[in-house]
Amino acid sequence: SETTTQKVETLRQVGEGDFESLPLMKLTVKSADGPEQELECECLLVATGRLPNVENIGLEDANVDYDPKRGVIINDLAQSPSNPNVYAVGDCAADVPRLTHMSGEMAKVVVNNALFDDNWNISSLVVPAVMYTHPEVATVGLACEDMATKAEVEVDVYRAGLEHNDRAITEGDRRGFVKIITEKGGGKILGATIVAGRAGEIINEVTLAMKHNVGLDGIGRNIHSYPTTGEAVMGCGLQFINARWKRLD
Repeated sequence: SETTTQKVETLRQVGEGDFESLPLMKLTVKSADGPEQELECECLLVATGRLPNVENIGLEDANVDYDPKRGVIINDLAQSPSNPNVYAVGDCAADVPRLTHMSGEMAKVVVNNALFDDNWNISSLVVPAVMYTHPEVATVGLACEDMATKAEVEVDVYRAGLEHNDRAITEGDRRGFVKIITEKGGGKILGATIVAGRAGEIINEVTLAMKHNVGLDGIGRNIHSYPTTGEAVMGCGLQFINARWKRLD
């Protein structure tokens, strides 16, 4: 559920009492379905967002339509509908995820479409996102039950924790899990959340499966190297398969 910051208090200024000491702040935060909590921290990262830099650069003269807040308006080929000779990629393009790897993928789309008459569509891209924390958090598609509820999509959830994963045990960090969301009653993968060391690398298997319509059973039947954290992805697939076993009376 969404968590919001209610209040920020400064408990100690930079260098107070010690020239090299860091500041100390107290945050009061509250989730939508829980009580307020107080957290103390030394640094606070404020992500205020960003806007595309598309004004006053002559786009009007080139007949390129744009929105000051969203960016250059593009079609599914990354073309400007008002001037098909112009393409836009990355953070200046409207209504696309503002992620470095998305920009790189859009560049490939534009090179193939503009120079080699390809028909590579933006809508065909399956885009993962990663928070490079410790452990990492990686998501793709409908990443949780809340997102599915908001989208009014009925789903099944398969979850494999890392507490019994031999690679996680060997490395001494068993925090984390793999959670894969599928369509209700079926194996079509709609999204996933992975919390683990190198989660940003593990999510690529799920992204590939979604891109090429490989069901969760296909992941469960794919051999995974041992010992690897990625076996937890296979674990979700095995849960899907095992849930359909017939009873042996």
